[in-house]
Formats: sequence, C-alpha cells, structure tokens
Amino acid sequence: RIAFRKLGRTSSHKWAMLRNMVTSLIKHERIVTTVAKAKELKHLADQMVTLAKTEEEKRLHAIRQANAVVREKPVLTKLFEVLGPRYALRQGGYTRILKLSKKRAGDNAEMAVMEYVDRPGELRAAKPPKALQEVVMAKYWKELGIDPIDSNSTTEQLVDGIQDLQLADQKADDVDTEEFEKTVEESEEETAYIEESHESEQQKESDSSTEESKK
Repeated sequence: RIAFRKLGRTSSHKWAMLRNMVTSLIKHERIVTTVAKAKELKHLADQMVTLAKTEEEKRLHAIRQANAVVREKPVLTKLFEVLGPRYALRQGGYTRILKLSKKRAGDNAEMAVMEYVDRPGELRAAKPPKALQEVVMAKYWKELGIDPIDSNSTTEQLVDGIQDLQLADQKADDVDTEEFEKTVEESEEETAYIEESHESEQQKESDSSTEESKK
C-alpha cells in the first residue's frame, strides 16, 4: 500500500506518475505542477535526498532503494553526487512549493512551482541551515574576542558569558568616559590660558593709558 492520496488514479498509475515527477524534479530541480500533486511529491522528493545523505557504510543499500524510484541512471548519479553533498548541513526542508496566481486553463486547477532549495540561480534564497548559522556565529564571536557558548552549556556558563559581555561593554564605556573627561580638561585649560592672556593684555593697555595721562 502507498501512503498517498489517490489523485483520481489507481495505485499503480499514481506510483508511476510520482516516479516520473521525482525524476524530473531531481534532473531540473524545478518543475510546474498542480498544488495537489506537489504536496504528494514533496514527501518523496525529501526522502530521496535523505537517502543521498546516507553514510558511506550504508551507501550501497541507499543507492538500491533510490534506484527503485528514480528512472534514469544519470539522475541517480546526480542525486548522490550533487544533491546529497549540497544538503549535508540541512536537516530536512529540502523542497518548497510556491503557488502560482494563474490557474490552469480548462479545469481551473491551482498550479504551483516545486523546487529544491539552495539551487544555483534561485530567485529567493532559503533560510540557512542551523548548523551553518552556528558556524558563522562562532566565527563572529571569535572575531570579537569572545568564546562562543555551546547550546548544551549549563546555566552558570550562560551567566558567565553574559557577564563577559557586560564587562566588555563597561570597559568600552569607561574608555569613552575617560577620553571625554580628558577632552573637557584640555578645553578648560585652553580656555583659562586664553582668559589670562586677554586679562594681561587689558592690564598692559590700562597701564599705558595711565602713564600717558600723567604725562
């Protein structure tokens, strides 16, 4: 028994159709079909990628399982040599369904585009896998000089990490405050020097005017 909806076909006809569709999807990585067919194909297409990611020790059995579904040998080769390594870091969600606004002429069926994510030339990039995000964030924290915190860390380690961040911010604030205070002191000294110079000039002028008046 095949655990899919009937789609108005017999079991053998439906399975043959899904095999043809998944072969075309792996070959072109993007096909146009009805929404109902795309939803049934999604499970099978993701299952093929899961087989392509099988470990080397169990690879032969996975190839035989995929060969029972995929109809063309070059497509089978692409599945294990291209799609498998591409999704090594992604845990599920290898395909997506994009509904089209224009329905099919004749029976007015809803149409959709089904495609593999992370393919070359895709118009909308998929969300990066979690493992890749962790690698990028670890590199970012390392550049900042902060040790990355493991997701399995204890509460104490998390608190220590938060305290390190707070200390780093406090140090940055202290440096800014010291520079500001130093700048204020320099400006005050400069202002006092200018005022003293101005007062001395005024004193000289008053003294000279007094001498002239005496004469």
